[in-house]
Amino acid sequence: MELLSKSLRPHRGRSSPRYAQGHVRALFLLLLCLAKPASACTELTAGTRFWVRLTSPVSSYSARRDMSVRGFLLDPPTCENSPVFPIKIPVEGRIVSAHRVGLGLWHETASLQLEFTRLLPPERPPIEIHAWVLLVDNAREEVKKGVIHGIRATDTPQGTISSRLKYMPSLHLYPDPFLLSYKLLFPVFPEPEIYLETGTDLELELSHSASLPADLSYPATPPPQGNLEELAEDLAGLPERTFTRKGKEADVVNFVFAGSDAQLEQAFAAAGWKQSDRVSRRSVRQSLSAFLLKDGYPTAPMSAQLLDNRTPELTFEKTFDSYEKRDHLRIWSLPPGHDGEPLWAGAAVRETGATLSLTHKGFMHHVSSSLLDEQHIVVRDLQVVDCVDSVGAIARPEMSHIMLNATGEIFRTDGTLTVVYLKSCAPDPSELHAEKTYHPGSRSFRTARKWILTVRSDLWRANILYSGFDLTRDTVQAVHRNSMHRADLELYHQSSQSSVVEESHAMSRSSE
Repeated sequence: MELLSKSLRPHRGRSSPRYAQGHVRALFLLLLCLAKPASACTELTAGTRFWVRLTSPVSSYSARRDMSVRGFLLDPPTCENSPVFPIKIPVEGRIVSAHRVGLGLWHETASLQLEFTRLLPPERPPIEIHAWVLLVDNAREEVKKGVIHGIRATDTPQGTISSRLKYMPSLHLYPDPFLLSYKLLFPVFPEPEIYLETGTDLELELSHSASLPADLSYPATPPPQGNLEELAEDLAGLPERTFTRKGKEADVVNFVFAGSDAQLEQAFAAAGWKQSDRVSRRSVRQSLSAFLLKDGYPTAPMSAQLLDNRTPELTFEKTFDSYEKRDHLRIWSLPPGHDGEPLWAGAAVRETGATLSLTHKGFMHHVSSSLLDEQHIVVRDLQVVDCVDSVGAIARPEMSHIMLNATGEIFRTDGTLTVVYLKSCAPDPSELHAEKTYHPGSRSFRTARKWILTVRSDLWRANILYSGFDLTRDTVQAVHRNSMHRADLELYHQSSQSSVVEESHAMSRSSE
């Protein structure tokens, strides 16, 4: 497997003065571009997106209008394809509106609207911004027009079966009293309030343009500390894919970490990633509970995958309050490099949903097609806790850019193998001992709320009219997803055919 990009190889047969002069001019222009200060950007336009990590929790249960919200820049905004701030600059905002579920007499779902209003670069005046929330990362909550909407506690798998599907074959317009009593007595009921704990990641978008100081500068990115050409030689036999136990191609190997096993575990612990549990009766029960309660399972097991017929030494994952969504990474040890430093191969994937699949005879997770985005997330999380010495990249030009995983979903990649040089680090003590400020109420309050929300939902939804509407909506969404998946598969087959044609042409040219 060819890992080193052809662009890194020396050119041969071109030594004329004119050719050399052209290269000198091109190098001069490149240096000018690299030396261009970030202060050339004086404004962030409306629609600019960036990420913020909360340093103070926010809850619909206790939030009030104009309460302050604090965080820091996790992924700074860019201008002319360059970040205009370093990471971890403090950000301030406020709560625009908050609606709690309470007893459920007025609201079935909770909502929060946040506005971030100031960036606080060190030793500079505050920078005024107007930014709304676009996305809460790995969350069960949805965001619509800048408003974070919590879940409806009665919209669960067990609630759908008992409240709606039961009434499809009949004209009964009112809930069954025996079934209603059963649901009221059993405590499988998700928490409907919103709680965004410290460390929650939010994607923001500027609603108005923001002026920037003229003398802003961004620190230069350090070059990789190792020799990438030598490392590429060390990794010449590294497989591109992992495999399931049945021999199907699964994830893409897209990381190499350089550092000791202690540095590796320290780095991901500091970044908030957790090691996954092994499959057991306990983990199966906890997974089912998280699925039914629409809650998170931070150490949920991962499916078995092999690299060179070996199971991974380490498995890390990061999620929030959703069982369906998480970032996860499998890591295998490799032989040491030229300098004797320990090396590790990693396959990182982002899961975006979980469904019960009849084809695969069980639950399966949907994945994000963009592997580049997931590589960026892993590096970003390690850099923000100062566990990275430097980052490099090794190109694999022969790798296909569109692939299928073991469940038939699409992966897109440019073939880059991200190389992360680690250093020793430790978690922030203030984050380890952060106290939760969310108090969901007494047991009697939560029981009364469950009864009220259940009766309210069944009076409205437990009938053939709503059931028919719900089934039609789910069918339309399923057809739309399937059509998109078929379009992806068609693109994959076209890409595969073009790759075969290119290979055949290359073989014919080499034979000539």
